[in-house]
Amino acid sequence: MGLLLAILVCLVTSSLRAIEQPPDDALTTEIRVEPRETKPDQPVGNFANAGELLAALERADRDIRAFSSQIRYTRLFEIENDIQTRIGRLYFRTDPPSDAASEKPTPRRRWVAVRFDQFIAGQRSDRQEKLWVFDGQWLVEKDPVEKQFIKRRMVRPGQVFDPLRVGEGPFFVPVGQRREDMELYFTAALRPASEGLEDVYDPQRDQVLKTLAAKLDGLIQLELTPRPNMKQVEDFALIRIWYDPGTLLPRASFAVDQLGNVDVFELFAIDVNEGKAPLPEGVFSVDPPLPGEGYHVEIVDETQP
Repeated sequence: MGLLLAILVCLVTSSLRAIEQPPDDALTTEIRVEPRETKPDQPVGNFANAGELLAALERADRDIRAFSSQIRYTRLFEIENDIQTRIGRLYFRTDPPSDAASEKPTPRRRWVAVRFDQFIAGQRSDRQEKLWVFDGQWLVEKDPVEKQFIKRRMVRPGQVFDPLRVGEGPFFVPVGQRREDMELYFTAALRPASEGLEDVYDPQRDQVLKTLAAKLDGLIQLELTPRPNMKQVEDFALIRIWYDPGTLLPRASFAVDQLGNVDVFELFAIDVNEGKAPLPEGVFSVDPPLPGEGYHVEIVDETQP
C-alpha cells in the first residue's frame, strides 16, 4: 500500500502547467507528447545528464498547486505470472511553497486521492471501486466491494516536516525532491525511452511492456537505482519514470520491487492547477463511513511505538 501511494505521488510532484483535457466522460488511452510552451527561464528538452533533469524537476515542483488525471495501473506479478489492471482517477493538492529566501522553509502539506473504478484480469473486466486517500496525516483505504474501511495515522499531530520527503516521512516520493536528496539515495541516469521495457522469459509480460514502450516514444526516461544499504528506499529494486520533454509533465512510471513484481502507472488527460476543472469537493476526505452503511471500520495509529 505504501509503495502504491509512493509511485502515484511520484507522478504528480513535478508538474508545471495544464494541458488540454478531453470531456470527463471520455477515457483517453494514448500518451501524447505535448508541444513546448516557451518560457525564457524554463529548462526543458535536452538534458546533458540526470543531474540537470533532477534540478529542473526540483524547480518545477514549486509551481504545482493541484493535479488531476485519468490513471491506469498495471501490476505484473512475478511468482503468480498474473497481470492485473485498474483504471480510475488521481487527484493531488499541495500547499503553496514557502519563501525561497527563508533559511528554514516551511514544509508543504500534500494531499493525494486515488479512486479506481474498473478492474481487469485476463479477459474479464468488472466495475470494481477502490479508494486510497492521504491527507498529510492519515492514510485511508476504502473497499466498497468488501465493505472495508481502514484508517491509519502516519504523521503525528502538529509535527512539522514534509511527510513525503525521502528519508524523512512514512512515504518515499522519487521525484519532486531536492536534487541532493535524490542523489544521496539513488544512482540516477538518463536512458532511451524504450530501454528496459522487455521480458525475455515471459511472452505475456513482454507483450505488455512492448506495448507500453510504443506509447513512450519521444519521452525522457529517468532511471533510478537505489544505492546499497538505504533503508528509506529498500522496497524498490529499480524505478523508471518518463517525462514529456516539452512540458516536463510526468506521463508514466515503472517500478520493480524486491520480489520482481512490476508496477506500471500511465497518466492521461492531465489537468494541472485546476486549469480545466476544480478538484471534486470532498475528494480528500478521510472521514469514516456512517454506521448504517455496513462497513467494517478499523482505525490504527501507526505513529505509536
